[in-house]
This record gives sequence, C-alpha cells and structure tokens, in this order.
Amino acid sequence: MSVAGARLRAMKKHDSGLWSFNTRDLMRSSGCQHCAQLAIARELNVPGVRDLVEQYFVEPESLAITYGMAYEEALEQELLEHLGPENFQRPSEKDTFDATVSLMREKVPVIYQGYLKHQVGNLTFNGKPDFLVRGDYQLEFIDGKLTANQVAEGEQDKYVAWDAKLASKAKPNYLLQIALYADALLALGMKSDGEPGIILGSRELETFEESEIVPAMKLARKELEQAISSFSEGTKLSDLTLYCDSKDSCTVCEYPALCEQARFDVDHLVQIAGINRSQIEKLTASGITTMAKLATASDQSRPSEITVSSFEKIRLQAKLQTDFRKTDEVSYIVLPDPEIAVLPPASENDVFFDMEGFPYYPEKGGLEYLFGNTLRSGKFVAFFAHDRNQEKQAFIDFMEFLTKRLEQDKTAHVYHYASYEVTALNRLAARHGVLEQEVAELVSSGRMVDLYKVVKGSIMVSQPSYSIKKLEAFYDFERKSKVLDAGSSIDEYDFYRQQVELGEEGSAETLKQITDYNEDDCVSTMALYNWLSSLPGAHLRYQEFERAKDIKKAREARSQADREDSPESARARKAELELERLKKKTALMQKALDGWAWGKNSQADYRAKIWLALTHTMLYYNREDVIRWRDWAIRKDATFDQLHRDRKALVVLGCTTESNTDDFFGVDPETKVKLVYRYVLEPGQTSFLKKDQKIFVRYSLGANQQDTDYGKAISVSGNELIFERDARYANMSLEPNAIFEYEWVPPGQKPEVVGDLVQKLVSLWGSPHETPNIKHPAMDLLMRNAPRLKSLPALPLPEQGDNLSAITEAVLDLDTSVLAIQGPPGSGKTYVGSRVIKELVDKGMKVGVVANSHSAIENLMWACLEAGVAPDDMAKKTQAGDKGAKGWLTPTTNKAFGSWRAGNSGYVVGGTSWNFCAKEFFEDKFDYIFIDEAAQFSLVDAIAVSANASNLVFLGDPRQLTQVVQAIHPGGVDNSALGHYMGDAAILEPESGYFLEVTRRMHPAINAPVSNLSYQNKLRSHPETNGNVVSGIGPGLIAVAIEHKANSSSSIEEAEAVVEIAKTQVAKLGPSEVLVVAPYNAQVDLIRTMLDGAGLRDVAVGTVDKFQGREAMVVIVSLAASSALDAPRGLDFLLDRNRLNVAISRAKANCYLVYSPSLTKSRFRDIEELKAISRLNGLLEQASPAA
Repeated sequence: MSVAGARLRAMKKHDSGLWSFNTRDLMRSSGCQHCAQLAIARELNVPGVRDLVEQYFVEPESLAITYGMAYEEALEQELLEHLGPENFQRPSEKDTFDATVSLMREKVPVIYQGYLKHQVGNLTFNGKPDFLVRGDYQLEFIDGKLTANQVAEGEQDKYVAWDAKLASKAKPNYLLQIALYADALLALGMKSDGEPGIILGSRELETFEESEIVPAMKLARKELEQAISSFSEGTKLSDLTLYCDSKDSCTVCEYPALCEQARFDVDHLVQIAGINRSQIEKLTASGITTMAKLATASDQSRPSEITVSSFEKIRLQAKLQTDFRKTDEVSYIVLPDPEIAVLPPASENDVFFDMEGFPYYPEKGGLEYLFGNTLRSGKFVAFFAHDRNQEKQAFIDFMEFLTKRLEQDKTAHVYHYASYEVTALNRLAARHGVLEQEVAELVSSGRMVDLYKVVKGSIMVSQPSYSIKKLEAFYDFERKSKVLDAGSSIDEYDFYRQQVELGEEGSAETLKQITDYNEDDCVSTMALYNWLSSLPGAHLRYQEFERAKDIKKAREARSQADREDSPESARARKAELELERLKKKTALMQKALDGWAWGKNSQADYRAKIWLALTHTMLYYNREDVIRWRDWAIRKDATFDQLHRDRKALVVLGCTTESNTDDFFGVDPETKVKLVYRYVLEPGQTSFLKKDQKIFVRYSLGANQQDTDYGKAISVSGNELIFERDARYANMSLEPNAIFEYEWVPPGQKPEVVGDLVQKLVSLWGSPHETPNIKHPAMDLLMRNAPRLKSLPALPLPEQGDNLSAITEAVLDLDTSVLAIQGPPGSGKTYVGSRVIKELVDKGMKVGVVANSHSAIENLMWACLEAGVAPDDMAKKTQAGDKGAKGWLTPTTNKAFGSWRAGNSGYVVGGTSWNFCAKEFFEDKFDYIFIDEAAQFSLVDAIAVSANASNLVFLGDPRQLTQVVQAIHPGGVDNSALGHYMGDAAILEPESGYFLEVTRRMHPAINAPVSNLSYQNKLRSHPETNGNVVSGIGPGLIAVAIEHKANSSSSIEEAEAVVEIAKTQVAKLGPSEVLVVAPYNAQVDLIRTMLDGAGLRDVAVGTVDKFQGREAMVVIVSLAASSALDAPRGLDFLLDRNRLNVAISRAKANCYLVYSPSLTKSRFRDIEELKAISRLNGLLEQASPAA
C-alpha cells in the first residue's frame, strides 16, 4: 500500500465484515455523497479508485494534533494533582474497554483516556474520551487550573464524556465525537444525565444538550451505513459520482481538486460565476445542462421563471468563461455606464486595506486580529490583536492612523475588496463603544471605496468567480505567502494560538505567514486599483458626481431637516451627536474598569460586566438609532449579490411600472410623484415584506451610484409584489433596482429615564470592586439575584402542583425585587399572571402590565377581567386605528391617565414601555409591573420601566420567540430581560422563580417531542390532555416527507400536500381546529392561495410570529426549502429551536411536519448547522410516518 493510501485509511473494513469509522467519515456521509463513495470504494479496492484519488490527495496538517496531545497531558496533571491517584485513574490493562468499564463500576470519579466501543449494524466505533466524569462530579477551572469537584446532585454510577481540544471554539467534528461517546455510554447503561462537553484551549468549558448533537450523529451514521450497503462486488469506478453540485469548499474531503476537475470535465453549470441553485435547476429542466449550451442559448430558450435581465447576465458570463476554456486567455468586457467612471483618481496618500478575522474566538462575534495596510510607497503597516482588549486598542490605533492620513490629504481614499472591512469596522465600533461617529463619517463620506463593488459595476470577466485572487490574472500579480486562502488563514491563526498557548517554538513564523498573506491581499488591492484606473473611461465622471453629491446633500438638508425619519435629517445627525455626548458622560464609569484583572475571580468579573452593562444601557437607544442609518448607508451602496444575501433586502431588477407617468410633462422637478411597481420574485429569491410595510426604494443615478426614496409594500401575494415609491419628477424615470427594510420608532422619554436611573444606581454602588448592596429590581435583574423577600426564608414550593398559591404568596412578599415565571406552551402563564394580579388589586396595589405589543398587553388584561378585576379598575390607551370595543377604561392622553390614577388605588394599567416612561406615569410609582412575553422584551426596556416600579414580575419563555434588536451592543445589553436573567439555563432554577412544568394543551404524545426539543424532558402533560385525540389517527408528531429540488422559500409540492391534509382534517374538526405554519412569507402566500382555491378560506395560515398564543387540534408545518443550501437565512433560522417549538406546540393533538428529505443532509459547516440537523432528526425519530 502506498504512503498516501495509508494516510487515507480512516474508514476500515475488518475481516469480521464490520467497518470502523471516525467523525470525518460521518461528516462525509452526511453531506458529501461523492466523498463518502470514494472513501468506501478506496477501502474496497474498487479498480481505478485508489490511483485516481491519490493524484488529488492533500496532506492534512498534523502538528496541531501534537500540540493537542500536549494540552491534554497538561490537563491530566492538573486533575491528578487535584483529585489524587485514587480518584483519577487511567485504564492500564491490555483490554482497555473492559478495564474502563471496571473503573466505572468501581465508581472512580474521573477516568482519563478510557476506552469506549459501540456497534450499530455493520459499523463499529472505538474511541477514547479524554475524561469520563462521574455524574456527581463537576469540572471547573479554578485559578486557571482544571479541577473536578463533587456536587450534591448526580448519579454515582453513571458518567459523562469530555474531550479536550486546544482550539479556542468548538467545531462540528468535536460535537460528533462527544455524541458518539454519549451514545456508547447509553448502550452500556452508564450514561449520566449531565451534558457532555469540550474543554477548550482557552481554558473554558462548553457543554451541549444531547438533543442538539446526538440525533445528527445518528443520522450521519445511518447515511454511512446505507452508503456502504449500496456497494456490491460489481461496483465500478464509472458507477461513482465524482463531484458535488455545489462549489462550496468541502472541508471534509481530501481531494476537492478532483471535484473541481470532474465538474470541469462535464462542463457543469455550477461553474458559472454568480449563478444560483434555483437557476441551475430551471435551466436543466429546460434542456440547458452545460455552460457551453447556456453560452449559445437563444432568447427563446429562456426558462419563463428567470427574468430577461438575469438570463442575459448569466448567458454572457457563460460565454466569457466558455471562450476562456477554448483560448486559455482571460478576457473582460466593460459594462455600459461603468462605475470606473467615478473611481477617485490616485493620491500618493491612498491606503489599501485588508482585515483578518478569527471566527473561532471563544467570545461571541469572533476576533478581528489583523488590520493590514499597504501604502503607495510599498510600506506595509499592520495592527495586531490577540484578545478582546488588544482588539479594541488595535482598532483605535488603526482609526487614528487612518484619520490622520485622510485629514492631511482630502484627495486620499481607503481601498478594500468586498464588504467585510466596512461591516467589521461598524461591528468593532459598536462592540467596544468607541469611534462610532468616526466610522460613520468614514463610510458615509465616500472615503472608503469597495473595489469589489467597482468591479461588479464596471466589468464582466472570464473567471469562475470574482474573488480578488481570480482577478489577479489580469494584472500579473504573484503572491509570496504559503497561505492559500481565507479559510487557510483561519486555520493557520488557530494553529498560531495553539502554539502560543503551549509556549512552543515556531509561533512567530506562523504569524509571519499569515501577515504575508494579508500583505499580499493589500498589495493585490493596490494592483487591482491601478489596473481598473487604466481601463477606458476610468475617472471621467468623478468630479461631476462629487458636485452632484454636494448639491444633493444641501438640498436634502433643506427639504428634510424636519422629517425625523430621514437618514439625511437633522434627527439622524442629532442621534450621532447625542451618542457621542453620552459616551463622554459614561467615560468616567468605564474608567473604573481600566486595568481590570480579568480571569482572576469569576464573581468579580461578573460585577465588572454588570458595571459595563450599566454604562452601555445609557447608550442603548441612541446606538439603535445610529446603527439604523448606518445600515441604510451600507445597503444603499451594496452590490446585488450582497443584497441577495441580506434577509432584509430584495433585488427588484426588472420591476415594471404600473403608474401612468405621461401626465407630468412640464412640472417642477421637485414635485412629489407617487409611483407603483410590480415585481415577480425570481427563483431563489425570498421576500421579507408584509403588506403596508415601509421600505426604502433604491435606484441608480448612473455609474453604479445609488440613492433611495421612501416607499411602501402595497400587496404581497405568492411571488408577486406590488410596491409604491415616493419619487420626485426629477428622478421618476430612474427605475428601482432594490428595496430594503425601513423601520424607525422614536424612543420617546426612555433614554432620559434610563440615564437618570443608571446614574442613581452607579452612585449607590460606588465601585465595581465592591458587591452592590442596592435594593432595586433593576439591580436584581442585572445581577441575576434570587428574589428578595420581606419575610419568607425562600420562595414557597408548590404543593401538589398548585403553582398559583405559591406564586401569589411569593409575589406578595417581594421586597423591591424581581420574580420570574417561565411558562412553556399551554402551561397557563397568562392564567397564573392574571389571578396573581387580581389578588394584588384586591389588596389595593397599583399594577402595571407591559409588553412589546398591544395584543400581548390586552391578552393579559382580558384575562384579568375574567379573573374578576373590575372594569373600572383597569385602563389602557387604545392603539391608533384600533376601533374594537374594550372591557376597560380608555383614557386618550397621559394626562387623563394621571388624573384617573390620582383618585384610585388598587388598579391595573396597561401600556408599552413608552407609556411607562412618560413623565405623567411617574407621578405615582407602581407597586408591581408585570412584563408579559418577557423573553421578547429588551433588557434595557425592562431597566427603563423598573424606574417606575417597586417590583418586577416576568412572564415568558426564552425557549419560544425571543426579541429582535437593531444593533450589536456591547456589555450584553442586546439580550432580552428574561433571557438575561436566566442566562444559559433552559429551565428556570427553582431558587430564581417558577417553571410551570405542566401543559394543559398538548396530548402527551405531541408534548414528548416538544419537551425533548426545548425543555430537557421536564415539561409534562396534564391528564386532561389525554382527551385531545383526532379520530382516525394516533396523537403525536407525523412526518410527511415530500421530495423536491431547488426550492428556497416556497414549494408547490409541499403546498399541495398541506392542502390535502387540511381537507381531511377540516372535514373532521372544522376550520378553526386546523392551523398551517410556514417559515417564509412566500410559502404562507402560496398555501393561502391554494387553501382558498380548495374552499378552505377559514383555515388560518401564517409564520410562527403570527401564531404565538394560538392553538388548534391539528397543526400542519411546511418547511418549504429543499435542502440546507437552498434555505434562505440558513438552517439555523429554518430549524431554529424556538421557532420549531412554537410551531409544533400550537397542536393539541397532532402536528404534521411536511419536509424535504434532503434537508437532513448537511456538511455540518458549523456547529449551528449541526445543531439544526439534530433538531430535525430528533423530531423525525419521535414522529410516526404519514399513512
């Protein structure tokens, strides 16, 4: 056997007929058919396979394994020192599996390098978890060293597996590994209820719920078993698939070049730059199966689902690439009205900029570790960062370097390639709360120029992609770095961090290789600029457009200064200035953390984080405001492919005007004109829009320079969109090319209320070095303190399931504190909340009810009426446009509210956070404010309303729908109120509040998958739910697999299945007992149309956002997307645990899950995708197949 063949031998067939495998084999089998086939064929010695794959084999990096072993050995010594040799043992006998089982039976607290094996079918797994930890022991880093300490709860005869990885963040293959260990322990009957985990090189512990990792492993293992069984003695090389239908990098394949060559050999359409899967599917169905065929296709052969402009674009791209294959010479064409015409002329002070980021950094958001800059002189200037504090300083140093250079030369610009740099700078400014105004000015001034946008707006090239490395063929650039691409640079930097962690030699050389790669990108960017400058027409219209920008800016300032929702208004500029003012005001607070010794004491670190959270709470509302306008600026100038990836934007090239514009001849250029457009979504597009939603309508001024008007979605039906645009006569002929989200709600008096409260709390606290001794609900919320009680020693325990009595007693005894009530679906949190409020009102208490939406507020208020609260003791302002009758008083102004409250005691007031922060509401402080749907209510809004209350009571569930924020906020203040209070816990801890563990909605058979998915199997059904049964079908989850391809946001195949199911169930139950849920508006609209056509107009259909709080005997869920690659916003949205929970838990008896089987196939590109696949497979494991 060759050396390469020996190295490749991961999967192995044994003489017994069993196959051994590893996690890499699982990742292959799950998402890469040709990769798995070749690995099996190679092991079976299928003629020709070994010779073929050895030509394309890529040597994997092995040094990281060496360093990982050294890390494991260091941890071994730490645990040995902590526990002693009796409590920390390693199997020593020859048969290490039997020895491992023996040690577990002897109840050794921690077993190092134990040996586990497990056979399923013809597959056998053998592995050594680094640590097997007994169920009543808990790993913990203390003073930087790994320890294992006994805890009160836990099984003494069961174990949980841990693996040590020198990497800074968990990766998919790590999760598959510990999932295999968990499954092997379960087969032995020795698996603890504890969660398996990873010990990271950052010396942090990360655990994973088994429901989020084990089902994905089982699915991949099943796929591997099926792949092996598909082979026979007659299998030939020609029977195998040699390529994937996607150009995505396959990180689990040793021979990606083989895949690329095979696609080249068959002239696959996927090679065309910019083409998407849906277009490929439509072209293939029309008989256009190769790039060459598309290059010569006639206009008449265009598939009807692809617009004329899109067809012409991909056809021209195919022709350019086909010509290159024939001549082996690169070529390009200059587009009409190219953006190079407004490319700024060269300046000797120009900067060519590129950043390197590390997504595996242990803290949320990754790490921006290298800011590289090449000057025209050839000098390279780099700023490095290897932790969060260094990142902040490197960002500050870089911005100072840049600002100084640009201020000295007004003609100088900063050039970069693609949007990463702008996005990263905005993210850094928000993350660290510094230089936000400077970044905003740098971007909005046009001094940062994205050459990717210039390329896409100026030329088409004969290359298979528009990456800068592919463009280098046009300007003869040669790289000096050994690092090949961005993915490799991430791996190299991960390797560098491992070397540093262990103090190994060679780290400086590794970092130099990464730096050389970054410098190559910077120099290449400069060479690209020079080449673009040399093209015909470059720079010709630059001065013209600069003058036009100045004129427009002055006009906008005059005409929109009073319009608060304009990005050019005085309001937007004021938001920037106000943010800077508040930052200066909080600077002294932040100074208290200068030099903080992070990592020495976890309790002190948490105090520091809360201190920091308080400072950023003051900035929250202004930062939301500022980021909104920055997002507008980014989307205004984004390329079409960037907008295609933006879930809040929609490219509308080819939209048609529905308005008659002939009547406007001779009018004033500034005359307002309302225009209406029609657009039909292309294959692969998905719409974010809802009827009457406000939008920005983007149009081109020429030379790929964009501007926007205001607009609104008039109707959204299936794939058809009708929208209007508020244009001017002067620009009405400029056709829209994109629309994107526009939403602005003024914060009212909340910033002032929060600012005053924060200053008061900081003054009482004094210093983050001290433990705060402040009796205030906001501090208990932030510090996650258990509820403070007046007389009771602890929260009362429910007796015989009577949560209401215990909760009422606890609420009445609150002492300026907080109490949380976690209410899973159907558990009666609204019932409990309303009955507690009734008791408070009877005792003369002033009670507020607040939530994000008027419907949630009024839902709880109606429940209060049912509980017996008198209508005259309840009041709420009616939402504008709501003409429905109310059961309570409806004062029309805040002043009227004040007068009513002044003459009463013992009442309920409903309102939003805006209401409770109005000065009139502060005239008489509330005894209690109940926050409903507290998992959707922002932490900062909760702090704001706490200024007007003695106590806060949270009603909600972080495992259902959660809040959405506009911006990234430092200090953790972008969390929800209940999400922050509960931290990482899935179930509210008993000392912190109450988990309502009984659902009165779901039959036990439909509750089981919900409880497993979201509540660690702790949610149970009330006995009365056993009556929730539909005749003819057993209760529970029913899987309906529907084959389809290349569908993204809508599937006619699934819609047809949904209608058939609905017909059957409506005949039994009536339309009110059937709900249809889909993740995307396009599928909702399609199903709505088809239900109406089938005479089922009264069957409700919508997204989960519409149905939280609703229930029906039967729920039908349609997932729509054909595969992971087709899913808009990715699998982590489509298979989001919270959204799945809400969808399925609407059902009282049955939930039909309609899905494409291809959704279960994934390459596990990240751990979120692996978790998503686990959720789906976990549900399918508990579902019965459709009859």
